[in-house]
Amino acid sequence: MAGGGPTTTDSGIHSVEDARRRARRAVPRPVFDYIDGGADDEVTMGENVRAFRQITFRPRMAVGPVDPDTATTLLGTPLSLPVVLGPAGLVRVMHPDGAAGVARAAADAGTISVLSTVAGTSLEDVAATATGPMWFQLYAPGGPSQSDELVDRARQARYTGIVVTVDTAALGNRERDVRHGVVPPLRLTPTGALRLGTKFAARPRWLLGMARAEAGARRRGASAPTTAGPTATGVVMAASPFSWGDVAAIRRRWPGTLVVKGVLGAGDARLAVEAGADAVVVSNHGGRQLDGAPATLRVLPSVVDAVAGRAAVLLDGGVRRGSDVVKALAVGADAVMIGRAYLYGLAACGRPGVQRVVEILRAEMVRTLALMGCPSVGALDRSWVDLPAGWETAAGGPPPRRDAAAGASAPEPRD
Repeated sequence: MAGGGPTTTDSGIHSVEDARRRARRAVPRPVFDYIDGGADDEVTMGENVRAFRQITFRPRMAVGPVDPDTATTLLGTPLSLPVVLGPAGLVRVMHPDGAAGVARAAADAGTISVLSTVAGTSLEDVAATATGPMWFQLYAPGGPSQSDELVDRARQARYTGIVVTVDTAALGNRERDVRHGVVPPLRLTPTGALRLGTKFAARPRWLLGMARAEAGARRRGASAPTTAGPTATGVVMAASPFSWGDVAAIRRRWPGTLVVKGVLGAGDARLAVEAGADAVVVSNHGGRQLDGAPATLRVLPSVVDAVAGRAAVLLDGGVRRGSDVVKALAVGADAVMIGRAYLYGLAACGRPGVQRVVEILRAEMVRTLALMGCPSVGALDRSWVDLPAGWETAAGGPPPRRDAAAGASAPEPRD
């Protein structure tokens, strides 16, 4: 691991919140606020977390010994647990391990990582050291020609999936970043640069680790800055509007898995499938775009029912515990994407921190399933949870039970 933080996982991180506290102490305040913050009043960001607290489990007792299995298969890829490490911008400034460290941590955990166009490292450089399956999240503020170029590069670099994010027609107003002098499109004002320099100097260990990482990258001959991998100071994060016609065009160009991220309703879920998506991600960008958008878990039932098995359904936003993963799967998701959860681990202590967060989520999932009397993630359906009133499905009625072949191994609960 390139310097800048602890190298062991037994560093007092026992929950995602522990990782968050460690991250806050490890990186400059502008970097932490970029990870931790949301748009405007951060209402949607908070609602993502609160929605999980509104669902309760329906455990089944006296079912005998339970040794829960967290393994699953997502779009033909075996996963050791249904947790994908989602895309994030500016990963390069969070820790010297950067996006390559995240990719290796995901591979070690037996899952998929997703590289953002604006992670700060080229897609080729990350792919060169990756040991597991990777998807590439596509932004194309330059329009179709830029989109085509990046899709072709991802194919040549052997990425297995493209994730088209459809909720960035404009950039959200992330006031924490603005207060630090970072304004969209993502570049510094002179006053902001001076202010940031002072705040960065308050974390000399982070500064030294970053300097060493940059020097090492130059010695290795890492790819020159490009749209899909500029240096930390050269990243330009701009609006990237896509139409459903654009998604269909990408589908025709891309032979692998196509994922549409940013769906918040049944209608858009159906349009994504019609455009050729193999999967949709129920996402409000972690509350970083439209403040006032619904919590993702709240609209998940309607999306699952609208898709009706024609595509996989993932969810992101608000996942902080393994029990949250279990709830999302019981409602109907095939897997979740995490963002802030693993980024806290990365900022705290690099690749080992990412690994530690995934280990925590896995252990919490196993414990939750055992306490529920549920034998595996494949056995989960809506009979295992109680949804709050008003969480309607696409059909407008109460959520039906989802057929689950593995669900017969546990008895039905009695009301």
